[in-house]
Amino acid sequence: MSNEAPSVPAGWYSDPKDPTLSRWWNGTMWTEHSAPKVAPPAHVVAGGNRKDVAVAYIFAILLTGFAAHHFYLGRVGSAIGFIALWWIGIATTFIFVGFLLIAAAYVWLIVDLFLIPSYVRAYNAKFAVR
Repeated sequence: MSNEAPSVPAGWYSDPKDPTLSRWWNGTMWTEHSAPKVAPPAHVVAGGNRKDVAVAYIFAILLTGFAAHHFYLGRVGSAIGFIALWWIGIATTFIFVGFLLIAAAYVWLIVDLFLIPSYVRAYNAKFAVR
């Protein structure tokens, strides 16, 4: 067994001479490669609170009548409104009023499909690490 101290693995580390830079350590010595330090983005979201646009779209398309995309993004009021419009529309199709309600629900869904990315950004911004 060797009595050598464990070596530091190669990678980017704070420059020992300039704390505003990162410098490449090749495992044995500092190289000439450096880069300015970059602060982590402000929109980084903590843990499991982050929501995904793709999941919201899947919910919107596959679970339309349950307004799952609204529930997923914490928009409970919108979810209840959409569910009421959708299911009352289905229940009243026999008197032809329902077709208008279902048409209105589809217009709402189409608008939602365009707005889902902004809904996700707004939700994630609520839980952003500052």
